[in-house]
Parts: sequence; C-alpha cells; structure tokens
Amino acid sequence: MRARLLSKHEFHRFLEKLKSQGTLVAPVKEDIVRFKEITDVSAITTEGHPLFPLKKYFSPQKRKIFTYENNNIEEVLPEKQYIMFGARLCDINALLRLDKLFLGDISDRYYQRARANNLIIGLHCEIPPNEMCFCESMGLSDSGYDLLFCDAGENFHIKVGSERGNALVQDLPESDFQPEPIKTEKKLHNTEIAAFFENDAWKKEVEKCLSCGACTTLCPTCLCFDVYDDPDVEMNKGARITEWDSCQYEDFTKVAGGHVFRQAREQRFRHRIFHKIQYYKDQFGEFMCTGCGRCIEGCPTKIDFVEILNGMKQ
Repeated sequence: MRARLLSKHEFHRFLEKLKSQGTLVAPVKEDIVRFKEITDVSAITTEGHPLFPLKKYFSPQKRKIFTYENNNIEEVLPEKQYIMFGARLCDINALLRLDKLFLGDISDRYYQRARANNLIIGLHCEIPPNEMCFCESMGLSDSGYDLLFCDAGENFHIKVGSERGNALVQDLPESDFQPEPIKTEKKLHNTEIAAFFENDAWKKEVEKCLSCGACTTLCPTCLCFDVYDDPDVEMNKGARITEWDSCQYEDFTKVAGGHVFRQAREQRFRHRIFHKIQYYKDQFGEFMCTGCGRCIEGCPTKIDFVEILNGMKQ
C-alpha cells in the first residue's frame, strides 16, 4: 500500500474525522505530555514524548475480570472503540511485545478485545523526543501501526500499515516518501548480559533504589498484575479484580510462610533488567525493552540502567 500525503493545513480536519469514528486518544501538553481522550483536537501536540504509555487502554491499572451473583458469572470486556494518535515506534513495538505474552497459547480475553477494538496511528520520530531515548539499540520493527505520520515540513507523509488504516487515507494523494531510521545519541552497548548476573555493580549502583515501582508503572511493557476477589458483605455477589503489581515491591515474590525470593533491592532491580534484556529475548528472540527511556526519566533517584550495563565488564 502506497504512502499518502496530508497538508498540515488539513491536519485538524483529519483529526476531527477520526474523532467522529471513535474515541480519539492523543498526546496533549499539560504539566507533562500525556495521552488523553480528546474533545478538542487543537489541544493535540506532536512534540515531546508522553511520560505515561498507552498500556492502560489495553489493561487498565485496576479492572474487573468478571462479576458474580450467586451462581451467575458475567465476564467484563472492553466495549470502547479507541483511535490512538501519536504513539511513537517504541510504544507501538511495546504492544507487539505484549501481544506475545497476552495473545499466546492462553489469551487474555480483555487484552484481545482491546487490541481488536483499537486503531493505532503512530508518529515517527524525526529527532528523538527525549535525551533518555535509546530505541536505536533495541531493534525496533517498522510495523504494528495502522498509519504512521512522518513530519515533512508543510506536510505529513503517512505510511500505511493496514487495510483499516488505508481506508482512512484512500482519498489523499499518494507519496513515495520513506522516513529516515531513528538515530539516538544514547545507546545500550552491552546487550549480551548473561555473564553480568553476579557483577558487583548491581549492589553498588542500585543502593539509591527506593523500590517505589515508578520504573514499572512507566514502562510500556510491564503489565504484571495481582488478582483478588472483592465480595460484598453478604458474600453472595462481588467481582474478581486485577490490579497492576511490580517486581520491584518486596512482597512481589512473597509466598505462603512469609519467604521472599528476592529480598534485596538489587535482586529485584537486576531481575527487571534481565527480564527486559535477557529472559524475554531467550524466549522470543527480541528484547522486551523498546528503549523509550521512561524508567530512567521517571526514576526519582535517576538510576540509569543503560549506563550501569555499559559500564560492566566481563
């Protein structure tokens, strides 16, 4: 499918057209840049990188799996149709990573429905929006979107990634534009980290870790969750709930009897990095981390795992 051309003078009109077909989600600039449901398309920004990723639209921080009353169970599935504009390739690739976890042999029906309901319109990074970005090192795929907007001065060139996307732009003129690959100043040089498991740097460098979980909250590929029942006082009806959890919390690996498998902070921090760089790759052949840099940007003590790994020696 051929790329298309959209004049920036027609940009807001195009967004209004999208808004008429579903709930439009896009970045806006407030105290920070964040994804929000859009009522006024003029509030949308194409600059900066939303601090919080899109994952909450596919698996909310807290949600009901099902409700029950006596012997009747009713599954709760998402119904809203989202059109998501402004996702960078790191966020789009994050969804592709999550697909392998939640759409595998055992699928998460809520996630599956949300993915089917949502249309992804990406925004190509001409210049990395944040100095913490290191996506060039993470082997991102130029795929996973329905459309990809590429800024070209007075116009947007739009790459088409699906038939659904093509239906939105088929009336626009064709274009032969191809975006340049993203180049980042920050790079992860040490990506083969199996030999670093016992490295002394883990303990030394993460002493300032607060185990606050900000890194996992902001990470677009962290979706670990807890499951619990929430019954009413009479115990004959209620709901089963999932709620985000974090491998950085001490009780994440706590089992019956009170034993905690990763008691020390450096163990928990190391586990997160090995999951993103080593364990997922061992299973699926690619990094789980997409190099968005949010975990570094949002860390209250500014722990930079890229620099930690780059400084390690065999």
